[in-house]
Parts: sequence; structure tokens; C-alpha cells
Amino acid sequence: MTKQEIIEQLRNIKDQWANDTKGEIDADAIIEAITDVIHDVEGNDGGIDFSEEYDDEHYENFENVDFTKLQIN
Repeated sequence: MTKQEIIEQLRNIKDQWANDTKGEIDADAIIEAITDVIHDVEGNDGGIDFSEEYDDEHYENFENVDFTKLQIN
């Protein structure tokens, strides 16, 4: 997550609070949102790295997969 993305997320939290005319956003909601940003920055997402970019060639591997035959155990 870039510095700009962090700033945008924090501004979004602030803007949502400032525009909350119904009083639905309390301190707990703000802390939860900030905690989410911290986890995103620290990479506490269960070890999944969402920052990697894939090209079209990567997704071509999934074009011929018949997902209807998958079984859920």
C-alpha cells in the first residue's frame, strides 16, 4: 500500500465521519476502520499478497477450467 493510498483511506474515514448526519459512525467504527488500514499497511491479511499484478497470460490458464465440477467438502 502506497503512502497516497493510506492518506486516501484515512481521508475517506474522516469524510464519512464528517458527513454522517444520522450519527451512525461512532468511535468503535472509526477505530475499526483505522485498524483495517493498519492491517493493510502491515500486511496482516493472512499471508495473501494482493499487490502482485498479473498479465492476461496468467488468466488464460483459467479459461478452460470447468468450475461446475468442483466439489465442496
